[in-house]
Amino acid sequence: MKISAKKLAAALMAGSIALTAVGCGPTEQKPAPKPDLNSWNVTSPDGTIDVRIGMDSAGALYYTVQKGDVAVVDQSTLGFAVAEDDLSFLTFEGEKTERVTGSYDNVTGKRSHVEYDCNQTTLTFKAWQFYLDVVMRAYDDGYAFRYAIRGVDGGEGTLTVEEEKTEFALPENSVVWSQPYVTNKATGKFFSYEEAYVRRKASNLAGKIISMPMLYQAGESEVYSLITESELIGSGFYGSFLEESEEKEGTGILQTVRTPATALETDNVVSYPFESPWRVGITGDMKTVIESELVEKVYDDAEYWKPDDYDSLTAEEQATYDYSWVEPGVTAWNWLRYTGSVGQNDWDLQISYVDLAAEMGWKYTILDGGWSAGSTFNTAGLTKFCEYAAQKGVKVLVWCDALVDFSNGVESLLCSKLDQWKSCGVAGIKIDFFDGQNANAPKFQGEDIDMIKWYETIYQETARRQMIVNCHGANKPTGERRIYPNVINREAIRGNEMRNIDSSVTVNSMFTRGVLGSCDFTPVVTPRSSGMTMGQQMALAVLYESGTPSMADYADTYRDELINNFYKSVPAARDETVYLCGLPDEYYCAAVRVGDEWFVAGINGILESQATIDFSFLGEGSYTAEFFTDAEGAKTVEKQTKTITSATKETVSMAKNGGFVYHLTKV
Repeated sequence: MKISAKKLAAALMAGSIALTAVGCGPTEQKPAPKPDLNSWNVTSPDGTIDVRIGMDSAGALYYTVQKGDVAVVDQSTLGFAVAEDDLSFLTFEGEKTERVTGSYDNVTGKRSHVEYDCNQTTLTFKAWQFYLDVVMRAYDDGYAFRYAIRGVDGGEGTLTVEEEKTEFALPENSVVWSQPYVTNKATGKFFSYEEAYVRRKASNLAGKIISMPMLYQAGESEVYSLITESELIGSGFYGSFLEESEEKEGTGILQTVRTPATALETDNVVSYPFESPWRVGITGDMKTVIESELVEKVYDDAEYWKPDDYDSLTAEEQATYDYSWVEPGVTAWNWLRYTGSVGQNDWDLQISYVDLAAEMGWKYTILDGGWSAGSTFNTAGLTKFCEYAAQKGVKVLVWCDALVDFSNGVESLLCSKLDQWKSCGVAGIKIDFFDGQNANAPKFQGEDIDMIKWYETIYQETARRQMIVNCHGANKPTGERRIYPNVINREAIRGNEMRNIDSSVTVNSMFTRGVLGSCDFTPVVTPRSSGMTMGQQMALAVLYESGTPSMADYADTYRDELINNFYKSVPAARDETVYLCGLPDEYYCAAVRVGDEWFVAGINGILESQATIDFSFLGEGSYTAEFFTDAEGAKTVEKQTKTITSATKETVSMAKNGGFVYHLTKV
C-alpha cells in the first residue's frame, strides 16, 4: 500500500496507522483495537438525553444517543466526503460548549409561545485545506446536529460533496414508520411527500429509499424518535433521504443521502463557508414527540427575513417585515367538489364561496387550478372579484404552478405576475407542482439545490408584496416559517385529493408528518371514500395544524344546523396543542386550545376501539361541550351537550375509520 507523505503525516497525527517491525521471524499477534483517541458528551438540560461523540483510533468520527438507559442511536458515523480535501484525516483543534436558551412567538404553529433550551458543543477538526465543525445539541425533547465546513485560509469557493456520511443506526428490534420514495419512472424522478407512512421492522429496510420524517420505536422500549432535517431553506444544500448502504443492508443503519428527486447534474456543488441543514432527532415518549417543536426551535431567536436594503427603506416599507399582515384563517375551497362540468373560472361558483366564507366568518377563498383560463378572471375580472370579496371581509388566494406559470422558474416572470395579482387585490398564492411533474423538461425539481433556492425566492418575493404562501406538490416543512411566517400552509401530505385515502393513512400521518408543521389535508364533511367517516373528517379539521385550513365540501353542507356552529369555530391559529393518547396504526387523540376554548378530537383506524379522555389539562372552571360522534351507520354524526371539568374522564367508543370532536367553551 502506497501512502503519500501528506496522508501519512495526518494518519500519524490522528493515531490511525500503527507502525510494526517487518522481519523474517514469527508473525506478531494482531494488536488489540486501540481505545478512542477522544470523546465528548453533550447532555440535555434535564439530564435525560446524552449524546456521545467519539473519534476512533482510525480518526473517524461517530456518535451515539441515549434516552435514560435506552439506546436511541447506536454507534453511527459522522462526517462528509468532499472532492477538494480528505475529511477522513482530521486532527482535533478545539471544543466550545454553551447553553442556548430563549423564546419566541408564533404566527402559526402548535402553540403561540415557544421556549427553547439546550446544551451545545461545537467540535472543530482540521484537514489540510478545510476545518470541519460538528455542532451537537441536546434538548430535553431530542438532539440536533449540523456541520460547518470552512477554508483554513478563510476564503470562499465551492465544494463538491461526494457523500454525507451521517448515519442513524437504529437499535436492534426497532420498528419504523416510514414513507418510501416513489416516483413515476416513465417520466422522471419526482416526489411530493404524498405517500403513506408504513410500519416495518428496522431490519427490513434493504433497498428502500426513505423520506424524512421517519418515526421509530427504539428497540422494545417505550421511547420513540422522529428523524428529520431543519433549516434546509437558505442552506445552499439539497434535501436528504435515508438509505442503507449496500454493505450494511439489513442492519438498520441508515445513511443520509442526496435527494433522488433531482434534474441537476451539479446538485452536489455547494458554496463555502458552508453550514449543513440540521439533522434532528425528536426523542422521548409519544407525548414528547408529538408536542415537540424541535424542527423549528433549532432556529433559536432567528429574526424574520428582511431584504438586504432594509435599512434604506422608509418606516412604512420596513413595517412590511414585521409580518403583522400575516393572518391565519379558515379557507373556503371548492375545487375538490367542482372539477368537472363547472370549472374554476365560473364566476357564480366562486362568488357563492365568497358568500359562504363571509357567512362562516372564514378569512379566505381560493381560485384554484383553471381559474385563469378564459376571460372571466382577466385583470379586470380578477380585480372586480377581489373587490367583491373585500366588501364581504374575505381575502382571495390564487393557484399557480411553481414552474410552468413562471417559464420553468424565471424570477423576473414570478415578480411580474405577483405584481399583477397583488394590484388586483390578491392576498396570496397557492403554488403547486414543486416536484416538477407538470413542467416540460424542468431544469430543477423536487429537493435539488436549485429548487430549494427557488422556494426561497418565492418566499422572499411574496413577503415583499405582503402575500401569504400555501405550498402544494411540495417538500416537507423544514422549519422555514421561523424565518418566513408568510409561508402559512403546506401540502406534502396524502390528503383528500386522493379518493382512496383511508384511516390507516390519516392516523399514521399524525405521528409522523403532522409533527413537523402545517398540513393542507383539505378536510371535507361527507367522506369521499368508505375509509373514513363524517366523525373522522370533522376531527381532522381540528387535528391537522394549518394556517389556512381549506374546507373542501359543498357550500350547503356547512349550512347544516347540526354542524354549522362547529365549522364557524374551527381554529386556524392555536395557542396550545396537547397530545392525549394513541398508537401508530391504531388511533390518535389530541386537544387544541384557542384562547379559552378547547377542541378535543380523536381519529380511529381500521378496527373499532375505545379512547379514554382525561380532561385534567383544562385547569379550573367548567366548560360546556358540544360532543360530535359517528351515528350508527357512520354516514352522519350525533351531537350531545355536556358539562366538562378538569376532573372529567370519558371513554369514547370509536367506530371503524371513525372519529369524534368536543368543542368546549368556558362557562
